[in-house]
Amino acid sequence: MRDEDWDIIFKVHMRGAYKVTHAAWKYMRDQNYGRIVMTSSPAGVYGNFGQTNYSAAKIGLLGFAKTLALEGSSKNIHVNTIAPVSASRMTENVLPPEVFDKLKPEAISSMVTYLCHESCEETGGLFELGGGWFSALRWQRTQGVFLGMDKASTPEAVRDNWSKINDFTDPVYPSTSGEGIQAVIAHPQSKL
Repeated sequence: MRDEDWDIIFKVHMRGAYKVTHAAWKYMRDQNYGRIVMTSSPAGVYGNFGQTNYSAAKIGLLGFAKTLALEGSSKNIHVNTIAPVSASRMTENVLPPEVFDKLKPEAISSMVTYLCHESCEETGGLFELGGGWFSALRWQRTQGVFLGMDKASTPEAVRDNWSKINDFTDPVYPSTSGEGIQAVIAHPQSKL
């Protein structure tokens, strides 16, 4: 991939979203009301072969939206993200015509309309949708393993605890970045 290919995608998706949001934010803040919907992609959420630049920009929009949701919460500015599977110029030569025809953008507009409505209290959400199907996505974290901050925390200790590190039997559903550090601080063996 050439630098130009990376830069143009970030210019369109990340900088474009930033510029539009930046222009509107002051007005939303001053009127104590606003609704913003960022458009990510399943390629950003899950990755997609051959789309490193696009996937990175699209997941970046989720981080942008999550932070704006936190910053706007005291001013009644709600910010959510959709990750639609939708027919577009980008997918018209990839999807079979019978699938392409079922993924028209009109099939996602009801979610966007609701997220922008004054009665919608959702903020910081991520929604995957397409073809009349709607779902919410969230992060999960395992209970994890505390290996300590000393010599016990070795690559071998990570290897030996790999099954516990990856055990989603009793997951935690974090919603802020601070919850990870809180888990470390609260752990009985932590000396922080």
